[in-house]
Amino acid sequence: MPDATVTSLPTPGLRRGWWLREALAAEDDPAPADPLRGSVTCDVAIIGGGYTGMWTAYDLLERAPGTRIVLLEQDICGGGPSGRNGGFVHGWWDQLPLLEDLHGPDAALEIAHASETAVDQIGEFCERHDVDPWFVRAGYLEISASQAQDGSWDRAVEACRRLGVGDRYVPFSPEEVSERCASPRFRGGVFMPGGATVQPALLARGLRRVLLERGVTIHEGTRVRRLRPGDPVRLETDGGEVRAEQVVLGLNAWAAGWRGFRTRLMTWGSYIVLTEPIPERLQEIGWTGGEALTDSRFTVSYFRTTRDGRIAFGAGVGAAGFGGVIGDVFTKDRGAVARAAAGLRHLLPMLADVRLEDAWGGPIDISSDRLPAIGSMHGGRVHYAHGYSGNGVGPSRLAGRVLAAIIDGGRDPIARLPIVGARKRPFPPEPFRYVGARMIREALVRKDEAEQVDRRPNALVRLVTRVPRLLGYRFGH
Repeated sequence: MPDATVTSLPTPGLRRGWWLREALAAEDDPAPADPLRGSVTCDVAIIGGGYTGMWTAYDLLERAPGTRIVLLEQDICGGGPSGRNGGFVHGWWDQLPLLEDLHGPDAALEIAHASETAVDQIGEFCERHDVDPWFVRAGYLEISASQAQDGSWDRAVEACRRLGVGDRYVPFSPEEVSERCASPRFRGGVFMPGGATVQPALLARGLRRVLLERGVTIHEGTRVRRLRPGDPVRLETDGGEVRAEQVVLGLNAWAAGWRGFRTRLMTWGSYIVLTEPIPERLQEIGWTGGEALTDSRFTVSYFRTTRDGRIAFGAGVGAAGFGGVIGDVFTKDRGAVARAAAGLRHLLPMLADVRLEDAWGGPIDISSDRLPAIGSMHGGRVHYAHGYSGNGVGPSRLAGRVLAAIIDGGRDPIARLPIVGARKRPFPPEPFRYVGARMIREALVRKDEAEQVDRRPNALVRLVTRVPRLLGYRFGH
């Protein structure tokens, strides 16, 4: 196996990730939209130029053409996690037992069907508006790569069968897994036929183009320093002020630093490594259909192919953040890159000689039950969605639809989806949140790394990974 030390790997954080560089190059590297200067008034102001904010704007204009919308983004649209993620798009059939526990069987099915509809709507948007983010609906395949991972999907498969949707989440034998991608590490698996992949930055930038064409005012390079509730709501920035009847917070992990959300989210890092183009090698292992793959670790390894025959391989093995600050730990963690690279070479050992050409990272916002928080506050004038827990491409499409329906008066049943306004167990305040998150995160990584080579983790690691469940949080082992 080639040297996988930190010094032999691409250095993260030196430039934007490959997804976004490709997307910006397709636009001839445009200048950012002008920052806000002075005072403006609008119907709806949106903070955040990622998927949540942009889908909300899109759906608002579908419902109420002519709505005056101002979108404020501190970087450029797609510059955050919406332009850095793995590009996996799928529904919540794997979460059906959790949804049933929280909301009952009928509501669980309603939520899961809505999540799958979001995948359809992304594909429809791309076709309607001539946006090409490499949308490929080839399914999502979760595999076991160790004895400890075997059957981790059994409860979800049983729930789908019991509730009459067994075709949405289908167990695969080792032979069926091998037909999709042949690796000596892969065992059995489970397949979600409705899953898809996208080039995430191309989708984000396509959304930005469509919003501009439809009259949305976008100010990039504009950081909101203060939100003042009232009638109207006032947003203060470095260069001006926005007065809006209603406000949407599409902050993603940055919400962890906002008053009102600081004990509702934890932030952890996730990193991706990208190979050189290897289309012939992909042919050799039969991975030519475009399926999205993950293993069944808690600190999940997620991997997919690109249009030019590369593998983008990600892993949720980055460090925890402190106090909601989104800093270098999420973009420049070379140790996390080394762990991601080691994961690729472990799961796909026949490709161990393949060169890695790029690496990048970003924050993920973890909620206490790993489902998004969607709701309103300040008298129903400020609305939010966050807490995608590393799986936000499809759910953010759903969230945009929900938020737009709420702003439009809440008459559409989607505005009353059972996850809207659901209570979340708070996390401890700082510094206890950071210390606990760091300890639990490291224990989970160590447990996963031991189990992937069929070794039993030590007693302390096993104990620490049980702590979240003992405290009532619905994640961890």
